[in-house]
Amino acid sequence: MEPRLCHTLVVDDDETIQEILKATLSEHGMVVLTASSAEEALEVFAVKEIDVVITDVQMNGMSGFDLLKRLKLIDQSVKVIVMTSYNSYESVLQALQLGAYDYIQKPLDNHPAVIAAIQRAFENAKLQQENLDLLVQLRTSHDQLSAANRSLKEANRKLKHLAVTDGLTKLYNRRFFDQVLKREVGRRNRYKLALSVVMIDIDNFKSFNDQYGHTGGDIAIQAVAQVLIESARTTDIIARYGGEEFVVALPLTEPERSITFAERVRKNIEKRVIEISDTESTSVTLSIGIAGVDAKQLPISTPELIKTADEALYLSKAQGKNQCQLLEITTKKEKAA
Repeated sequence: MEPRLCHTLVVDDDETIQEILKATLSEHGMVVLTASSAEEALEVFAVKEIDVVITDVQMNGMSGFDLLKRLKLIDQSVKVIVMTSYNSYESVLQALQLGAYDYIQKPLDNHPAVIAAIQRAFENAKLQQENLDLLVQLRTSHDQLSAANRSLKEANRKLKHLAVTDGLTKLYNRRFFDQVLKREVGRRNRYKLALSVVMIDIDNFKSFNDQYGHTGGDIAIQAVAQVLIESARTTDIIARYGGEEFVVALPLTEPERSITFAERVRKNIEKRVIEISDTESTSVTLSIGIAGVDAKQLPISTPELIKTADEALYLSKAQGKNQCQLLEITTKKEKAA
């Protein structure tokens, strides 16, 4: 039996985006349908078997967010990937809260990342279907009970892993990190504990990609992920936050102590040789922003913590890159490392 192809529906009122995605995905063996509006997408969805829907957020008529809500009412299992030009915590979080499986950002110049996101969504959909098929087998065949149970556990394990893990780095993904950080902020506010969040961005990554290609960029991202793993404690929560950006939550860590961690990461990646190929090697530097709150301060919110860390990261870049900057939430007092 031949493996089933991924059936993808691209929804965008820009025909150029439709054609780019259709050509790119078709080259990778996917069946691609297109729609120019959310209303047209719902008509296609009603008559075609669709595994993954890729939709723009802003379109004439019904928005991508409205389409996402309608699709989830029709079929909870459909995997929806949202395209957005807005690199904001709020818009991405809204899409994930509405049930989006993942998100990609325009312009869609990183084709390998787009392909990887869709393939992950399709694999997730297939695993869910396998899960349902196994449940049917369990109801109809007592003789296969033991084998089906083992397969069911494995399918659930893979589903859980896919749901919380970034495919390239094997770190936690943004969705899971947001959930964990919300829990940590609640614990911090309840028991008056210290908490720090560290935002990390690879310097000049676009130029790096232009020079070494997306494959070289992926190797650099993996190198930074490995340095973070080596530098962190087991209680720290590390995630790839999107593209070349990473984030780390440091529970029970005072603002001043978080600089020690950030500097360790910055120095370790700066001196690490990144092997692009057998004949080519290079290195990268990092800009790092830290948001810290000590045990004595009043309750804080998760968006406030993320926003402050992002402001500190912007400060690092504005002051020359390859450095750490700390902003304490109550005073917004700037401290250079």
